[in-house]
Amino acid sequence: MLKVLMEFRKGILFVRLYGILDSSTIKIFDDEVKEVIIESGIKYVVLNVENLKKISEEGVKDIRHLKKILKKTKGEFFLFGGEIKELKSLVNLENELKVFERVVI
Repeated sequence: MLKVLMEFRKGILFVRLYGILDSSTIKIFDDEVKEVIIESGIKYVVLNVENLKKISEEGVKDIRHLKKILKKTKGEFFLFGGEIKELKSLVNLENELKVFERVVI
């Protein structure tokens, strides 16, 4: 199961994922996260995967797709909590609050 918690603060959407992101839960991620970002035009997203227990290759691809979407709309994607080896190359924050040092709104 996948649980998604979102918080919008100072123009930045913080998304925290809990559980498993795989083919059985990818629709939850798409519906609750990607659609919200696309429909509302959010430019800055911090994705916290610190509490993900497992992620499939499909889940990694979906996260990479979200990063591409934000890049196309001149937004920025930040990832925190990359203890999952498949995501280590995407990690660009040492903690969520560091985003406020990198984003000027």
